[in-house]
Amino acid sequence: MEVIPIPPGYQLVLVRMRYWYVVLVAAFLAGCTEDWERDGPSALPGGVGVLADGTLAEGVGAVSSISELPKSNKQGPIPPFAARGEAAAYEYSAGYRIGAGDRLAVRVAGEADLTGEYIVDPSGKISLPYVQGLPVAGQTSSDVERHLKTRLQSGYLRNPQVSVQIVSLRPFYILGEVNTAGNFPYQPGITIQNAVAIAGGYGKRADKGSVLLTRRTANGTSTYKVPVTTQLYPGDIVYVRERWF
Repeated sequence: MEVIPIPPGYQLVLVRMRYWYVVLVAAFLAGCTEDWERDGPSALPGGVGVLADGTLAEGVGAVSSISELPKSNKQGPIPPFAARGEAAAYEYSAGYRIGAGDRLAVRVAGEADLTGEYIVDPSGKISLPYVQGLPVAGQTSSDVERHLKTRLQSGYLRNPQVSVQIVSLRPFYILGEVNTAGNFPYQPGITIQNAVAIAGGYGKRADKGSVLLTRRTANGTSTYKVPVTTQLYPGDIVYVRERWF
């Protein structure tokens, strides 16, 4: 088979075409990456959150989506899992709302049988020796104190002194390009940016722009592409993506 040599002029053209091709590909990939040096994380007062209808919103009230969820859907009543359509996480300017899986420390002065730690069951209730099935989901610790005191006064104790504290919250999970992936204790008011720091910071190949957030609510499980300023809830799963270039 005869090999036809390429004239020197055409060789130079091909070299130049390859050069510009590489430059264009590099520019394209660079445009697909995000970095704090160019576009740092920012949010309006109130933070960034996913609303009940699945849209991303910024500003006051944008992070209280779970409390807006219905208790039923097209298939009927929602099974008693997690939030059960009620507030189950930190809400901006409203304090932490108790949810299933949280551990509460209950202390009743002078009553050793009632004092102890109780885990909120999947239906959002706790059970004490004299008080069975006390609903606590969607309430603050102060709300639980008041309701528990009312129940104990109904035939058990004359003037009970009740204290309720949240000992531990449902963890959040972070995966992908971070130095220490895994599950970590939730802290009220935490954002994805805080979560990355808790996980040891970004990995060498991390995309420092938007991340993937998976959340289970009364409407099911959904995944969103969100900025690092987005508010987290207990049980959320964060995935930090790998950058292209």
